[in-house]
Amino acid sequence: MIIEEEKKKKKKKNEKLLIDLCECHISLSHYVSPELRSICITYLTKAASKKGESEETQKEVEMALLILSSIRDLGEEEQDMYIFGIDVIILYHQQHHNLTPLAHQSAWKILVHRFYMDYYSEEEIVNDLHFVGEAAKELKELAKV
Repeated sequence: MIIEEEKKKKKKKNEKLLIDLCECHISLSHYVSPELRSICITYLTKAASKKGESEETQKEVEMALLILSSIRDLGEEEQDMYIFGIDVIILYHQQHHNLTPLAHQSAWKILVHRFYMDYYSEEEIVNDLHFVGEAAKELKELAKV
Protein backbone atom coordinates (compact mmCIF):
# COMPACT_ATOMS: atom_id res chain seq x y z
CA MET A 1 0.00 0.00 0.00
CA ILE A 2 2.85 2.39 0.80
CA ILE A 3 4.50 1.89 -2.59
CA GLU A 4 1.17 2.12 -4.44
CA GLU A 5 0.23 5.34 -2.62
CA GLU A 6 3.70 6.80 -3.25
CA LYS A 7 3.40 6.13 -6.98
CA LYS A 8 0.17 8.12 -7.28
CA LYS A 9 0.44 11.53 -8.86
CA LYS A 10 1.27 14.23 -6.34
CA LYS A 11 -2.18 15.78 -6.50
CA LYS A 12 -3.92 12.54 -5.56
CA LYS A 13 -1.40 11.34 -2.99
CA ASN A 14 -2.81 11.09 0.52
CA GLU A 15 0.12 12.22 2.67
CA LYS A 16 -1.60 11.56 5.99
CA LEU A 17 -2.37 7.99 4.90
CA LEU A 18 1.24 7.49 3.85
CA ILE A 19 2.52 8.75 7.19
CA ASP A 20 0.13 6.46 9.08
CA LEU A 21 1.09 3.46 6.94
CA CYS A 22 4.79 4.15 7.42
CA GLU A 23 4.39 4.49 11.18
CA CYS A 24 2.50 1.20 11.34
CA HIS A 25 4.89 -0.66 9.06
CA ILE A 26 8.07 0.43 10.82
CA SER A 27 6.67 -0.11 14.31
CA LEU A 28 5.30 -3.59 13.50
CA SER A 29 7.88 -4.98 11.11
CA HIS A 30 11.22 -6.53 11.99
CA TYR A 31 12.53 -5.80 8.50
CA VAL A 32 11.83 -2.75 6.37
CA SER A 33 13.07 -2.94 2.79
CA PRO A 34 15.40 -0.15 1.63
CA GLU A 35 12.75 1.13 -0.82
CA LEU A 36 10.09 1.39 1.89
CA ARG A 37 12.55 2.78 4.43
CA SER A 38 13.47 5.59 2.06
CA ILE A 39 9.82 6.46 1.41
CA CYS A 40 8.98 6.28 5.10
CA ILE A 41 11.91 8.42 6.22
CA THR A 42 10.82 11.11 3.76
CA TYR A 43 7.25 11.21 5.04
CA LEU A 44 8.10 10.78 8.71
CA THR A 45 10.64 13.61 8.66
CA LYS A 46 7.99 15.73 6.95
CA ALA A 47 5.53 14.86 9.74
CA ALA A 48 8.12 15.53 12.45
CA SER A 49 8.89 18.93 10.96
CA LYS A 50 5.31 20.20 11.28
CA LYS A 51 5.21 23.60 12.85
CA GLY A 52 2.48 24.51 15.23
CA GLU A 53 1.68 24.40 18.87
CA SER A 54 -1.69 22.68 18.76
CA GLU A 55 -2.00 19.46 20.71
CA GLU A 56 -2.80 17.53 17.52
CA THR A 57 0.35 18.79 15.78
CA GLN A 58 2.45 18.00 18.84
CA LYS A 59 1.07 14.44 18.88
CA GLU A 60 1.86 14.00 15.17
CA VAL A 61 5.41 15.24 15.72
CA GLU A 62 5.73 13.03 18.79
CA MET A 63 4.66 9.90 16.89
CA ALA A 64 6.91 10.66 13.91
CA LEU A 65 9.95 11.19 16.17
CA LEU A 66 9.13 8.03 18.12
CA ILE A 67 9.08 5.95 14.91
CA LEU A 68 12.15 7.69 13.48
CA SER A 69 14.04 6.91 16.68
CA SER A 70 13.50 3.20 16.08
CA ILE A 71 14.97 3.12 12.56
CA ARG A 72 18.33 1.36 12.28
CA ASP A 73 20.59 -0.03 9.55
CA LEU A 74 20.23 2.83 7.12
CA GLY A 75 21.88 2.94 3.72
CA GLU A 76 24.38 5.71 3.00
CA GLU A 77 21.89 7.90 1.10
CA GLU A 78 19.23 7.38 3.76
CA GLN A 79 21.68 8.28 6.53
CA ASP A 80 22.44 11.64 4.93
CA MET A 81 18.74 12.42 4.40
CA TYR A 82 17.82 11.17 7.88
CA ILE A 83 20.61 12.95 9.76
CA PHE A 84 20.17 16.28 7.99
CA GLY A 85 16.40 16.16 8.37
CA ILE A 86 16.51 15.22 12.03
CA ASP A 87 19.05 17.94 12.86
CA VAL A 88 16.88 20.65 11.35
CA ILE A 89 13.73 19.30 13.01
CA ILE A 90 15.22 18.98 16.48
CA LEU A 91 16.81 22.41 16.28
CA TYR A 92 13.49 24.01 15.26
CA HIS A 93 11.50 22.32 18.03
CA GLN A 94 14.24 23.06 20.55
CA GLN A 95 14.07 26.76 19.73
CA HIS A 96 10.26 26.82 20.00
CA HIS A 97 9.98 24.59 23.10
CA ASN A 98 7.05 22.63 21.69
CA LEU A 99 8.06 18.98 22.12
CA THR A 100 6.10 16.66 24.38
CA PRO A 101 8.05 14.58 26.93
CA LEU A 102 7.85 11.50 24.69
CA ALA A 103 9.06 13.54 21.71
CA HIS A 104 11.98 14.77 23.84
CA GLN A 105 12.81 11.19 24.76
CA SER A 106 12.65 10.11 21.11
CA ALA A 107 14.83 13.02 20.01
CA TRP A 108 17.32 12.11 22.74
CA LYS A 109 17.33 8.50 21.53
CA ILE A 110 18.01 9.66 17.97
CA LEU A 111 20.90 11.84 19.13
CA VAL A 112 22.45 9.09 21.24
CA HIS A 113 22.16 6.64 18.34
CA ARG A 114 23.98 9.12 16.10
CA PHE A 115 27.02 9.00 18.38
CA TYR A 116 27.33 5.33 17.48
CA MET A 117 26.92 6.05 13.77
CA ASP A 118 29.93 8.39 14.00
CA TYR A 119 28.48 11.20 11.87
CA TYR A 120 29.08 14.05 14.26
CA SER A 121 31.00 17.21 13.65
CA GLU A 122 32.07 19.37 16.59
CA GLU A 123 29.34 21.91 15.82
CA GLU A 124 26.66 19.21 15.80
CA ILE A 125 27.84 17.90 19.16
CA VAL A 126 27.62 21.40 20.67
CA ASN A 127 24.12 21.89 19.23
CA ASP A 128 23.00 18.52 20.53
CA LEU A 129 24.42 19.14 23.99
CA HIS A 130 22.49 22.42 24.01
CA PHE A 131 19.37 20.39 23.17
CA VAL A 132 20.12 18.03 26.05
CA GLY A 133 20.37 21.01 28.40
CA GLU A 134 17.04 22.34 27.18
CA ALA A 135 15.45 18.90 27.50
CA ALA A 136 16.74 18.56 31.07
CA LYS A 137 15.26 21.97 31.98
CA GLU A 138 11.88 21.03 30.50
CA LEU A 139 11.88 17.67 32.28
CA LYS A 140 12.60 19.41 35.59
CA GLU A 141 9.69 21.79 34.92
CA LEU A 142 7.41 18.84 34.20
CA ALA A 143 8.57 17.08 37.37
CA LYS A 144 7.54 20.11 39.39
CA VAL A 145 4.05 19.98 37.91
